Amino acid sequence: MVRISWVKDPVTVVQGYEARHGKSQLASLLLWATWAVEGLYYLDDLDATIQAGYPNSVSSHHPDVVDIAHVRWATGTAITAIDLCAAVLGRLYCGWTNSKEMDLRDFDPLIKNNSKRIAKVRSALPPSALAWVDNVLADAHYQNFQGARNQFTHAWLNRDLQCGSVSGHASRTAFKITPTNIGIGARDLVYQSKEFSGQHVKAFLGIIDAL
Repeated sequence: MVRISWVKDPVTVVQGYEARHGKSQLASLLLWATWAVEGLYYLDDLDATIQAGYPNSVSSHHPDVVDIAHVRWATGTAITAIDLCAAVLGRLYCGWTNSKEMDLRDFDPLIKNNSKRIAKVRSALPPSALAWVDNVLADAHYQNFQGARNQFTHAWLNRDLQCGSVSGHASRTAFKITPTNIGIGARDLVYQSKEFSGQHVKAFLGIIDAL
């Protein structure tokens, strides 16, 4: 079992920021982001156990069902962790008070149908926070996981299926994620989701701690 090692305890980061700037809605959003990452570390441990015993699984669930469940969990949670960090920026620097939180796409300059509003909220961010936003947007994993999350939520993902009995399964399901449509195995997607979210949320904590 491997747990994420935060550079500084997230609660301490929140307390330090609020000691410098006053009370805010930072705590609930940022701590939920870190818990999402920690949940992915748990999932990765669980998925590694599945991998070691493949194609057998807990309670004899079918391997395809396990792969779909784990990849949906992994990709959706990875994007949730990032969007919660973006929501922090919306609350702290963009005057956001709506009950529906901002997400990373609200800061994406490539989205042209709301370019003036996006330019305005980007200009409100501290330079280090804006650099974090652009670094995540430029990460190829973000595009993959965003696409997978949207397809799992609103449609489906194309995948390479292996018909027949559980014992006939040779390898984990590969999911074809737009825009590349290249098949990525379930194990890789779970692991990459953990690494991606851990890297960027850890960096975000460091930024908040320095503001």
